[in-house]
Amino acid sequence: LRSTLSTMARFFSLSLAAALVCQVAARTNIAVLEVGEGGVVRRTTSNSPKSTVEGVSSFWSSVHDVVNGKQRRRMQHSGMTLVPDLFNRADGGIVVGIMGNGVDLASMPTVAGIVEGASNDAIGHFHLSGQKGAELIERSSGEFVEDLDASLSAKVKELANKESTNSLESLAVRVENEASASVVDAAVGRALKAVQKLASETGSTIVVHLVVEEEEGAARRRLTSRRLEDENENDNDNNDNENDNNENNNADGEDDDGAQQNSAYYSAGYYDSSGNWVSGYRTIYQIQLFNTNLWTSLGLLLILTYAIGLMVNMPLMPDTLLFGESAKMMGD
Repeated sequence: LRSTLSTMARFFSLSLAAALVCQVAARTNIAVLEVGEGGVVRRTTSNSPKSTVEGVSSFWSSVHDVVNGKQRRRMQHSGMTLVPDLFNRADGGIVVGIMGNGVDLASMPTVAGIVEGASNDAIGHFHLSGQKGAELIERSSGEFVEDLDASLSAKVKELANKESTNSLESLAVRVENEASASVVDAAVGRALKAVQKLASETGSTIVVHLVVEEEEGAARRRLTSRRLEDENENDNDNNDNENDNNENNNADGEDDDGAQQNSAYYSAGYYDSSGNWVSGYRTIYQIQLFNTNLWTSLGLLLILTYAIGLMVNMPLMPDTLLFGESAKMMGD
């Protein structure tokens, strides 16, 4: 019995550790997009996009009037990177969840551009540690669908039929492999165009919340690949800049060799290893400047000496104002 209990405890510990590893080895990214007129969501001065499920739920409730089928507004958590505008309200919103083992942003260019900020479509982002997509979809009364195209079209039509209710619709799809990831990525692109068309026709603003779960391994591989590409591009750019600088220095040197003979700012010399012009002779400009400063200083010194000499050799006599006739008259 003791061995059986020990085996069960060990199995439970391993299961709990595996669950914790799965939670830690994943990340949930949320991108917020304004489609249409805009101006309903504002950035804050906060620099940390990290948040929690409660924080994101409070943001949704503060931006939209109807969330999870309930018409109420909640106080948003502090310190978040996005807040609703005080005067402008959205006309509706939709949550699109993308999760599953096959989510790899390297094979989803449209979603990757939005989540990573490369396309500049998103107003801001939230980052949650762990697999939190299903919980967020549940809090927004969403459901998992098989056909994302048809479901997104139906949600867009629902937003068009609901006038000025500012309700938040929600749905999610699971991605199991690379082929389904490409299909979902294309569907998201078409859905955004449909929402853009709806917002343009009605003159409204619709907020799209894109929730994407990505495994840490896929994110690490993608970031590593991107870092290597950036390093290679930087190395190539540095090499090109060095070659251009060398060519410019050589061209300048050749031009200067012919121009220095007729220039007042250069004299005979050479270029050092850093490309600087080195000369042991004084240029015409330096000689002129030295002589101008020298003779100006000597002239001012001579004038000052002459003035001091005149003051010292000034003749001494009684002051006519104090000892003259006027003083005598005042005395009488």
